[in-house]
Amino acid sequence: MTSNLEKLVDEIIADGRAKAEEILKRGQNETEERVSREKAAAVREAEGIVRSALAEAEAEKSRLVSQATQKARLTYLAERNRILHELFGELRKELEQFAENDVAYRTFLMDSIARGAGALAIETVKVLVSETDLKRYEHTKLLDEALRKTRAVKQAGFGDDPVTKIGGAVVTSEDGKIRADCTIDARLELMQPQILAEISRALFSD
Repeated sequence: MTSNLEKLVDEIIADGRAKAEEILKRGQNETEERVSREKAAAVREAEGIVRSALAEAEAEKSRLVSQATQKARLTYLAERNRILHELFGELRKELEQFAENDVAYRTFLMDSIARGAGALAIETVKVLVSETDLKRYEHTKLLDEALRKTRAVKQAGFGDDPVTKIGGAVVTSEDGKIRADCTIDARLELMQPQILAEISRALFSD
C-alpha cells in the first residue's frame, strides 16, 4: 500500500512538474511575445519621435530661412528706396538750378503760361508764379510773349499770391475756381513713377 501511495505521489509530482514546465514555457513564450511587441512598439514610437523631430527641425529651418529671406528683402527694399529718394532729391536740386538760369528758364516759363492759358476756355486769366519769378518778370513783356503762343486771344495778369513751387506757372480763372497747374513740381509729380521706374531698372536690373 505504501508503494502504491508513493507511486501515486510520484505520479502527481511528475504530472505537476510537467504542468509547471508547460505553464513556465507558455509564460516564457508570452513574455517573449510581449517583450517583442513592446520592443516593436518602442521602436515605432522612437522612429515617430525621430521623424517628428526631423520634421520640426526642417520646419524650423524653413521658418528661419524664410525669416532671413524676408529680412534681407526688406533691407534691400529699404536701401533701394533710400537711394531712389536721394536720386530724386538730386533731380529736384538740378531743376531748382535750372530755374535759376534766366535764359533757359524764361523760355520754359513762357511755355508753361501759354500751356495753362490755352487749357482754360476763358478770356481772362490770372498767372501765379513763385515770388522769385514775380520779382524777375512782373514788369517785363513775358506775359505778352507767352499769350502770343496761345491760339485764342487772352487777357492775363500776374496774381498777388505767389506759389511755392520750383518753377513754372499756375494759370487760374479770376476767382481761382478753374486752374491749370503747369509748374515744374506738377510735371515732376506726374512723371515721378516713370522716373523712379527707369532709375530702378538702371540701378537694380540685376
